[in-house]
Amino acid sequence: MFFIIIASLLALAYLGLMLYLWTGLLAKKNYSQLSTLNSQLPSVSIVIPMRNEEMFIEAALNALNAQKYAGKWEAIIVNDRSTDKSPEITRRFCETHPNFSVIDIPQDLPQIASPKKRALNTGFLAAKGEFLLIADADCIPPPNWLNSMAACYASGASVVQGAKANNGGKNFLHAYQRLETLGFTLIEAAGFNRNKPILASSASLGYSRDLFFKSGGFEGLYDLASGDDDMLIHRMAKVEGTKFAYNWDTGAIMPTAPADSWKVLLQQRARWGSNGAKYENKGYSAFLFCIYAFFIWLLISPWLMFFMPIHYALPLFLCSFSIKLLSDFSLLFTGAIRLKSLKFLWCLPLVELIQIPLFAAAVPLGMLGWYKWK
Repeated sequence: MFFIIIASLLALAYLGLMLYLWTGLLAKKNYSQLSTLNSQLPSVSIVIPMRNEEMFIEAALNALNAQKYAGKWEAIIVNDRSTDKSPEITRRFCETHPNFSVIDIPQDLPQIASPKKRALNTGFLAAKGEFLLIADADCIPPPNWLNSMAACYASGASVVQGAKANNGGKNFLHAYQRLETLGFTLIEAAGFNRNKPILASSASLGYSRDLFFKSGGFEGLYDLASGDDDMLIHRMAKVEGTKFAYNWDTGAIMPTAPADSWKVLLQQRARWGSNGAKYENKGYSAFLFCIYAFFIWLLISPWLMFFMPIHYALPLFLCSFSIKLLSDFSLLFTGAIRLKSLKFLWCLPLVELIQIPLFAAAVPLGMLGWYKWK
């Protein structure tokens, strides 16, 4: 009876979350198209933190240079103590493109848990635009990305989250990440649609420069390994009048590079999970704990068959897993239609089975510091 009660409570909590997110996707906001009058176009500063990205940075800079935007904009690349050729590539590019500039983080600065936040803050202090837009150095933004993100901001939003999608090959590791990234993307979308953000991703995120500093920016967050996105927007949500918008434009989806090994993927998830108990909103930390507890239940419940009758233990696992699978599918199917990503759903059952031990391991590994910045 004890296990039935535990399984029921955790499954109901997870089902309630999925229902909340699913209805959030249906609450899609309608932001008007960007005005063609240049006087109404917001000035934009794109800030790109960079560390050892010689394989990607030139392609990323060329893609930014090809953006279709009639307003004033600049791109600031912040070189975070790179030891490869990416600074040389960047400086050479900036010499012939006046909209682009590079700032170097001094090599002798002390190592901190979150150098990315320091790099972003350095770029924000130098930025001249009213709308701060972040891009990763290994991403290739489509030509309409800047215009589309600025459209949401110009239509009254204070914070704009763009959609993202993993690129990569056809192997299962990359397929796994495509589907998981779709799930994270839809959680972001549901929260932004409700004006109550849950997650955010700095791969395609923008906000008012004034709001960043008014909210306190990254102050007090530099000793945390991640949180340059969701922890920040939780702060911004406390500022009265902040409006959140999700950019559903499929022509502006930001492609992101997947991890090329399961070890690297686990390290990334460990870094994300390292701050679960460190959110300023302790209610949100408790919420994350409940979700994690459901994953732990799904991990251990099959093993109960070795300690109790199989006709009792097996239904406990199958019912719990079925609730997760079906509720996740409903969310993913609804969002995939809008983002035109239905082809990734074929591997959902296998992804669900792998995700359980992966996430269960990521949190304790993150707390033990089993991750590293580039």
